[in-house]
Amino acid sequence: MIELHLGGMKARNGTIIFICSTCKVPPSFTFGAHDKGELVYLMLCPKCGIVLGEWDTLEARGRELSEFAKTVKAKH
Repeated sequence: MIELHLGGMKARNGTIIFICSTCKVPPSFTFGAHDKGELVYLMLCPKCGIVLGEWDTLEARGRELSEFAKTVKAKH
């Protein structure tokens, strides 16, 4: 699930770069756990600490970020 603070920008070579929309800083990827110990994959802003995205699987993360990148690319 992508959170509201995830943004994107287009690099000069056309690559979409994910950023925190608040800080304009590229995210860090890490792991976390829910209350019952279920592993989750997180994307955090290293500057402000906001969770930018959370997924149960790497496949789900890849699918959702790919779709998000298409949306960002269409805007630029």
